[in-house]
Amino acid sequence: MSYGELIREIKLEGRLLAITRVHRDEEQLTDTFGCIYKVLKRVLAGETFVFAKDTCSCSGFDHNTGLRDDMPNTPGGFGIFLSQGSDQQWTPPGEKFKCDPQTAEDMFRCLPKEVMGDYDALKFEPYREGMKADVVVAFCNPDQLSALIVLHGYDKPEYDRVIATTVSGCASMVRIPLDELRREKPRAVITGTDLAARKYVGEGELAFAVTGPEFDKMLAVTEECFFHSPVWKPVRNRLRAEEHLEDAKFTDLA
Repeated sequence: MSYGELIREIKLEGRLLAITRVHRDEEQLTDTFGCIYKVLKRVLAGETFVFAKDTCSCSGFDHNTGLRDDMPNTPGGFGIFLSQGSDQQWTPPGEKFKCDPQTAEDMFRCLPKEVMGDYDALKFEPYREGMKADVVVAFCNPDQLSALIVLHGYDKPEYDRVIATTVSGCASMVRIPLDELRREKPRAVITGTDLAARKYVGEGELAFAVTGPEFDKMLAVTEECFFHSPVWKPVRNRLRAEEHLEDAKFTDLA
């Protein structure tokens, strides 16, 4: 199945972006204010953004994506910010995502390091058929997410080749999937779950991040997967209800 056929089957047109490690000297860098999730809709609409160290004003972006490996220098302390907060002047309110500062800092230390390799910038752009991206991210509703999870696992015996994480949106979308490129058995990551970034994501929307090579494998098995099974029909009909497919064959490909 071609990329175009896949996005028609599960209605992902305009919902996929590519993330690729690049060299900053070879690209036009972008300066962005605030959370990177604020610009992702612009990426899906056709724009390209390239970020290197210190080009995104969000203090956590460089550290969470992997452009830097040191802990974020948050006023008052990263661990305090991620846990109960502090009443010190200039300290941001605590997010209360972790039970105490030590647990928050230990969580960051557990993140994979050196995921950028020899590169020093990240390019975000709409995914185009045939691209060799490092990571492909699909923004999707629960039905689409289910389809992507099952499709990713089609040729795998393991039940845990898709993971969900309790980290920042940047780490789950970029740093962790980049680390999966180094694994013998790469995992996909359910992302878009960071509460701090949820206001920039659709109410009924999550995201699915997978390495570029794994996405190519997903495309390669679509001619034999559940798309050709009657079990797919009710989900497909719900995804494409406006097309009135109830009386149609359960897949365009059958």
